[in-house]
Amino acid sequence: MHSIEPRIPDVATLRRIDAIGGLSEGHLIAIANRLQLIDARPGEVLLDFDSTDSKSLYVVTGKVSLRARDGRVKFVSVGQDDPIDPIAQLRPSVYRITAINHVTYLRIDRQTLIDYAELSAADADDISVHSLFSDDDATDCSVINQLYRNLMNNEIKLPSLPSVAARVQRIYQGDDTDIDALCHVLVNYPDVAQKLDNVARCAKRDDLNALHKLRLAIDRLGLQPTYCLVMTYGVGKLVNRLSRKHMLRVSSFWEHSVNVSAIARILSRKRKPFPPDRAMLAGLVHGIGVLVIDDKLLEHRHLMLDHLEIDHAIQAMRPEISSLLLRKWDFEDDLIEVAEECGDWSRSHDGPPDLSDLVLVANYYALLHSDVDHVLPRADAIPAIEALGVTADESIAAIREAPKVGHNIRKLFR
Repeated sequence: MHSIEPRIPDVATLRRIDAIGGLSEGHLIAIANRLQLIDARPGEVLLDFDSTDSKSLYVVTGKVSLRARDGRVKFVSVGQDDPIDPIAQLRPSVYRITAINHVTYLRIDRQTLIDYAELSAADADDISVHSLFSDDDATDCSVINQLYRNLMNNEIKLPSLPSVAARVQRIYQGDDTDIDALCHVLVNYPDVAQKLDNVARCAKRDDLNALHKLRLAIDRLGLQPTYCLVMTYGVGKLVNRLSRKHMLRVSSFWEHSVNVSAIARILSRKRKPFPPDRAMLAGLVHGIGVLVIDDKLLEHRHLMLDHLEIDHAIQAMRPEISSLLLRKWDFEDDLIEVAEECGDWSRSHDGPPDLSDLVLVANYYALLHSDVDHVLPRADAIPAIEALGVTADESIAAIREAPKVGHNIRKLFR
C-alpha cells in the first residue's frame, strides 16, 4: 500500500520533464489533471521484472535502485530541482525498481501525451508533444518493442549458414540419410572432412582415396554425430566471420555458449538418450539469436542506451530470435525448443527429461560459475536438475572439465 493518497502534480514539477517542459501553462495544467503523484516507502517495489505496463516511470524526488536479474544494480537519485527523466523504459521490464528512501514518482501513459497533443497541436507554438511521442520516435517505444516489430514484419535480416552446413542440412534425414550423397557433399570441403577424420580417429590408410576415407570416418562416427559435428563447425565458422566490432559485443556471450555446450556434452555422457554430440550442438546454438539482435541494436544508437540496457534487451529477445534463426536454418524441433526454453528455470513437464532440460541445466551451471554475478534460483528449486538427477558432485566435476572440453569444441571450427 502507498503511504499517502495520490495527488495531482503542479506545473513546476511538470516543467522539469524535458519532453513537455516547454508547453504553455494551460497545456501543462491539462496534462497534470490526468496524472497523479505517488509516494513510496523505502523498500517498496515500483516496477518488477517482466512488467508490460505501458506507463513510463518518472522519479520526482528520492533515490531508487534498478536491479537486473543477474544481480547488477544501478541507482537513480533525483533532487527537488533536478530534471525528471523516464527510467526503465524497456518492456517487458528487465529491472526491479525499488525505493531506497522516501520516493515520489509519476507513472505516465505515453498515449496520454499523444492524445493531448492531438487536441492542442494548433496552440502549442514552442514544442510539439506529438512529434516527441509519435510511433516513429524511439522514445515512444522500447528497443524490445521495436525489435518485436522488426521481427513480426520480417525486417530482421537473418544470416545464412556456411555452405557446407546448409548443404548437409538439406540432405540430412536422420538414420535415413543417403550416406553416399552426404559423402559427395563433404568431400568438397577438405577442412571439414579432415576434422571428421580426426574426431573418428581412423587408422591411416594410404591406399584409400579422399571419398573412401570420408566414408570410413562417417561409418565410424554414425550419421547423427556426423551431422552434429558439421553443424557445430558451420555455426562456429559463422561466428568467426563476424567483424571485430561485432565480436566485441557478442564475444562474452559466445564464450558462454561454448561453455554451455561443453557442460551439456559432459552431462549427457551418463544420461541416455542424450547423444553427446547433439547435446554439444544444442548448447552451442541455445542463444544464437544474439548475433542478429546485436546488429539491430547498433541501428538504435540514438537511444543512448547503456551497456546494461543493451544486455537486457538481448536477454529479453534472445529466445524468440534464436528460434526464428534456427527455423530458417531448418534445425529440428528439439533444437528449436532448446532455444525457446533454456532460460525458464521453473520449466517442468510430464514424461522423461528432454534435451531442453539438459541444456537448461548446463546453462544454469555455466551462469552459476561465471565471472559475472547472476541472480539465480537455488539448484534444488529447478525441476530440470531433479529430473536429470544431477548431483552436486557431478555438477562440480562437469564445471572443472568444461574448459578442456570447450577447447576441443573450438578446435572443430578453428
